[in-house]
Amino acid sequence: MVALLTFSIVGLAALHDSVGQWSGQIEGSLSIQVPPTELANRSPAEREAALQGTVDSIIEQVSTLPGIARIEELSPDTMAALLEPWLGPDEVISELPIPRIIEVTPETGFNFDALESRLGVIAPEAVLDDHRIWIERIADVAFSVELALALLIVVLFGATMLSVVFATRSGLSIHHRIIELLHLIGAQDGYIASQFGRHNRRLAFFGALIGLLIALPVSALIGWLGLRAGWPVPSLVLSPTFIGLIVAIPFIVALVAGITANRTVLRVLHRML
Repeated sequence: MVALLTFSIVGLAALHDSVGQWSGQIEGSLSIQVPPTELANRSPAEREAALQGTVDSIIEQVSTLPGIARIEELSPDTMAALLEPWLGPDEVISELPIPRIIEVTPETGFNFDALESRLGVIAPEAVLDDHRIWIERIADVAFSVELALALLIVVLFGATMLSVVFATRSGLSIHHRIIELLHLIGAQDGYIASQFGRHNRRLAFFGALIGLLIALPVSALIGWLGLRAGWPVPSLVLSPTFIGLIVAIPFIVALVAGITANRTVLRVLHRML
């Protein structure tokens, strides 16, 4: 239970942190595509000259708009490096009518409609990529997954506590006669409950510790595989607060298990005796 609980908490934290980073990166930039419309039949040199003129005009006029922190064209080398895995070497790319890309970094108070209107006047064929739609979709999917993980954490924690309740009730049934004997010699309900609570705290702590020792190496292995695949480790997972939370899981589970066992014993003893 604790191993699954740890996996869920790590997954929830990693997802939340990654979505926040993606949203910040996307939200902080726009892109303008300048396609070679009606230029495909020209020679590569003429096509590039016409495209460059349009790009220079867009950069010159859009940079005067309020709320523009930075506007810059992606260099041909950068475009070639981005397209090479799909289109082949630079010699092939140079012969194709590849659109030019202009990156725009907005500031607070940026007016998207004003940029769209200005762009329609300067170059009607240009396409302004608004990443807000993708941000909303990512946020919706991430919220659904985060909600599912949060519910899974609640279910796992509840199942762990129910297992403590049933184990405690079974222990009371097995030791029914011993408990009656303890009552006869003067033992109070609180003393008996405290003994059960201490026993369950010890079992829950060592069980949770084993689960944690299973979950951490597996989580580290998944993180290492993610690094090899090019996925960065979320900063939230490496924060001291999160590490402290993970380390505290066995203590939290043991404490709650002890309290649950104590209350269960008191309730059952009240009915039995």
